[in-house]
Amino acid sequence: MSHTVEINASEHPVSSVTVYQHRAEVVRNFAIELEAGQSEVQITKLPSCMDESSLRVDGLGNAVIFDVIYERLTPERNIPKASSEKVQEIETQLAALRRELKVLQSQTTVLDDFSHTLTAKDVSPAQLVEFLGLLSDKGGVLNEKVEDVQRKIKDKEVALAVERRGQVPSEEATKLATKVTVVVLAEQEGKAELTVTYVVSNADWSPLYDLRATVDASGKDATSISLNYRASITQITGEDWKDVALSLSTTSPLAGAQIPQLNAQRIGAPFIREQNRTRSFKKSFGGGGFAVAPGAPPPPAPMMVSMAAAQVAQQQSLYSDLQAPKPFMVVPTAHAREGAISANFFIEGLSSIPSDGTTHKVAIAVLDLTAKLEWIAVPKLNTSAFLQCQITNSSNYVLLAGPSNVFLDGSFVAKSQILYASPQDTFSCSVGVDPAIRITYPPVSKKARIQATGSIFNSSKLDSTLFTQRISIKNTRQSSVKLLVRDQVPVSEDQKFKVDVIEPKDLGVAKAGDEVKVSQEAICYWARKDWDVGDKGTVNLSSLSEVVHKSSQSIIPDGQVEWVVSLGPGKGTELVLSWEVAAPQGEKWETRG
Repeated sequence: MSHTVEINASEHPVSSVTVYQHRAEVVRNFAIELEAGQSEVQITKLPSCMDESSLRVDGLGNAVIFDVIYERLTPERNIPKASSEKVQEIETQLAALRRELKVLQSQTTVLDDFSHTLTAKDVSPAQLVEFLGLLSDKGGVLNEKVEDVQRKIKDKEVALAVERRGQVPSEEATKLATKVTVVVLAEQEGKAELTVTYVVSNADWSPLYDLRATVDASGKDATSISLNYRASITQITGEDWKDVALSLSTTSPLAGAQIPQLNAQRIGAPFIREQNRTRSFKKSFGGGGFAVAPGAPPPPAPMMVSMAAAQVAQQQSLYSDLQAPKPFMVVPTAHAREGAISANFFIEGLSSIPSDGTTHKVAIAVLDLTAKLEWIAVPKLNTSAFLQCQITNSSNYVLLAGPSNVFLDGSFVAKSQILYASPQDTFSCSVGVDPAIRITYPPVSKKARIQATGSIFNSSKLDSTLFTQRISIKNTRQSSVKLLVRDQVPVSEDQKFKVDVIEPKDLGVAKAGDEVKVSQEAICYWARKDWDVGDKGTVNLSSLSEVVHKSSQSIIPDGQVEWVVSLGPGKGTELVLSWEVAAPQGEKWETRG
């Protein structure tokens, strides 16, 4: 007879946790006493959200693992046994009623089966009539007894639920309803240790950032960036992670890793495609430190592989809510390790993440980075000057995309978004509006005239409209700035309508990216333009191709013009963009977009 060891997992701490995107891997260690021969180690109160295929059992000791059995208990079976005498009495009566019901149902089945075996050859008509009377009387009595016992069972179940009250299926019974049975064969009695590893859902982590930028007052375009990298962790797995070695991973386990394969394409008459056969997947449980082949001699106890996590002082508070920063306390820094397809962050110290659904923040690192500042303005849409940082990730940490609080010169200015960046990648981050750069963008002026074209013998008239847009810029900072200003010239969709760039001078004939000097303070260029047509300076939709120069936009519209303006402290300038639209006399046109 096998020896049984019962373990309530909720009474044993979790050893370590690795949190992935939307999942987590949990490692538990259980010390057990084995007797010589076969033993069943029954581990209950494991999370219901456990992924069965991820379950793995390893161990230490001279024993053989014969089987690992996964079982999902119903909430009713997961209710703890009652201890009161009244509850025990009702349970005893309920068990007796269920046995009685089983006997009655067996009698009904026997009587029914016997009635189906009778034929006219076996009995006389008188015997048949006598049997039918017996069947009616006896069958009726049995049915009444079955109904009576079923009613009593239902009443007893209600009484039991009322008596047990708090022992009806609870949230804990629902969330911790997994049972794992490990069948172990030991040569002799003694101590052993089981390591149970599994993946659970209902756990997630996401990055959070505090970006603190300090503008160099010397007028240089470089600045220092302090990036506070944190993780927000939530879990409702049903088990509390108390004082665990915590690590974070950027990978997503259990995602499809099958490399797709191309199928041949053929041209022919239409036909009905056959449905792909459903693939079957075989579930298996991993062995581990024990030998897993029955009959093989037990191997020597192996070395235990555990998750490395340095034991350092617990993390301190990282920031004050939206206020000017105080001197930083020393923040524990996570160890980063980058694999072939992911990066892992090992959080120093021990962390506690209860299963309450609330967010719990842990520090990953405080990174000191360098950045290049850019002032960007699109006054046609917004007359503010936006300050953007081109940041190089010079650390060893992978930065995941996530929200960021932005502090500029010690003051909270905006909320922004950090883009995904591997080590040595450069990414952009907007740090808000700079009120020290003042921009005026008055309405565009229009001037219409009739223009004669052609020769004396073949003349025609055109309706021309001259548009002039002025942009005034003033730098009230104590340092110099370099401002990128974006505007646009409309693009013709029809050859009948011509768009000629008048000012800045020479911009119309310039190619995309060719710099045109406007003044001592400014140059301009086409951000998107490339043509080779006779009418120099005419911007047509069909002659444009996407040629990107200097602009940091991912998608650049047709006809976009950019200026690079360098302004010293207290200096200002005015930019002028002028274009003329010519159309056959009487032809109507409109600007769309």
